[in-house]
Amino acid sequence: MILVTHFDPFGGSRINASQIVVQLLADMREDIELMSLPTIFGDAFSRLRQRLLDGVPEALIMVGQAAGRSLITPEKVAINWKESATPDNNGFIATGEKIISASPDAYFSKLPVDRIVSKLKAEGLPVEKSFSAGAFVCNYLFYRCMDFLTKKGINIPSGFVHIPCIPEQIGPGEDRPAVEAEVSARVLSRIIDLALEENR
Repeated sequence: MILVTHFDPFGGSRINASQIVVQLLADMREDIELMSLPTIFGDAFSRLRQRLLDGVPEALIMVGQAAGRSLITPEKVAINWKESATPDNNGFIATGEKIISASPDAYFSKLPVDRIVSKLKAEGLPVEKSFSAGAFVCNYLFYRCMDFLTKKGINIPSGFVHIPCIPEQIGPGEDRPAVEAEVSARVLSRIIDLALEENR
């Protein structure tokens, strides 16, 4: 079973593109287990950690929304830093500090990001490699998860993918990029296929 996580709406929005897209992904595939996570620094990882302790999935894909991006972006690196101008859903603003003081400055994704991006670009899909998941809850979750898996010696395909907003989130007169939810879901499905290819 492939565990796929998404976030709840944040920053005053009614919807989160990651939630819509991941639900469509689950309709496309029978091997998906969905998990909704709160956009809250500590709680997001603590819930995922408990799920991983209950049983290790075949693969883990964490999905978040990246407003302003026009392409689906698998993240290459998680950094040991949290900082944000926007509060999380508990009202907390990270003012700049290490996530785990005694842990490495960064972890690489456990997905074959380079191969995935190269292959999907060749298929004409809207993807691009990203070297920054930011320093908000998305990167926090990504980093904590990579740290946890590494220290536990759990070697499964796992990583973070940012998706753009969906058209329903763009208001009249707003000039922001968006990608149809069905397109992002199809790209995520191919990312899973390619991640599993190397592990089977």
